[in-house]
Amino acid sequence: MEQQLDAFNQKRFELMVDMATKKLQQEIAGLKDQISSLHGEMGSLKSQMDKIQIQGQQATAVQSILSNQPENESVDSKTEIKIVDTRPKEQQQQIPQSGAAKNAEPIKPRYGDYVSEDVAIDKFFYFGKK
Repeated sequence: MEQQLDAFNQKRFELMVDMATKKLQQEIAGLKDQISSLHGEMGSLKSQMDKIQIQGQQATAVQSILSNQPENESVDSKTEIKIVDTRPKEQQQQIPQSGAAKNAEPIKPRYGDYVSEDVAIDKFFYFGKK
């Protein structure tokens, strides 16, 4: 009988260790996934930073070239910009309204035109704790 209890306890202990091991393996796998995604994000951020630095270097090079040009050959800085509305025609015709204007009812001050359904009678008369 005692051997059966020992075997049962040993089997129970092995199952508990296996469950804990599986749980830890799942957590480690999740952490590895997170680390790999963060590594990918860092790589994309580094490439974006490199692009920004290259563009900054190109902009300074263009500025130095423009500053070396004679004044009569300066670049025309006045360019015409045309704004194009890409919304559908029915939305283009509408004049935008604020949210308050859409939901607003006409303001009507209430001086004595109350009805009994507006306020419960116990709200008018207070006689202390009930």
